[in-house]
Amino acid sequence: MRAAARTFALVSALSMAGATAAWAQTHGHGHSHKGGQEQKIGMYEAELVVKGKEISLYLNDKNDKPVDAKGFKANAEILAKDGKKQVELAPTGGNRMAATYDFAVDGKFRATVTLASGGNEIGKGRYNLDIGK
Repeated sequence: MRAAARTFALVSALSMAGATAAWAQTHGHGHSHKGGQEQKIGMYEAELVVKGKEISLYLNDKNDKPVDAKGFKANAEILAKDGKKQVELAPTGGNRMAATYDFAVDGKFRATVTLASGGNEIGKGRYNLDIGK
């Protein structure tokens, strides 16, 4: 009985670890450096932060080291109250890209960000931020 309990505990722990790893792969590794939401886009960790009407995207490599945003382009398709809107984010120095927006959103800030470099699309990240806090 004691061995069965240990086996059950081990199987449960491994199942939880697998589920957590699968969630992290799908949803980025989840932690925030700047107070936003981080998603994996291609080989980069891209954190989207929204403060007021300003959108910032911070780029880091797989080791969480800042990546110079110069040479990157990003387009955010944002779900606004009156439909989808497009916003271009431009490098602002360091690992940050930024833009402002001038339309209303419904409590949550939902965006799909397409990241590109050298004219080639790297990938997309989907973000869902609670900006009503």
